[in-house]
Amino acid sequence: MRWLSITPTVRATGTIVVVLHGSLRRADTTVLAETVGALLRTHRPTRMEMDVSRLLELEPGTAEAVLAVLGTAAREGTTIVVTHPSPRVRAQLSSAGAEGYLA
Repeated sequence: MRWLSITPTVRATGTIVVVLHGSLRRADTTVLAETVGALLRTHRPTRMEMDVSRLLELEPGTAEAVLAVLGTAAREGTTIVVTHPSPRVRAQLSSAGAEGYLA
């Protein structure tokens, strides 16, 4: 599978959940950053979750770009967490320094 689907939803509590489905490649990180940025500007959420339970593949080198997206949200005052990572995705994100964002 070589595509990425990004599906954002807003819970009644105001929490935004961004579900990633498929494969996250380096080329996709710009779209991910733009999507998260637009959600932050539009909704100004206090909490955002990035659900990676359907993320099948994280291309090498993309974990650092995901960490940058997480850091941007945090600097905007939004609590952001990565939920439901597979052991492989968790290891990749942890090695990039995103351990503090993993739920």
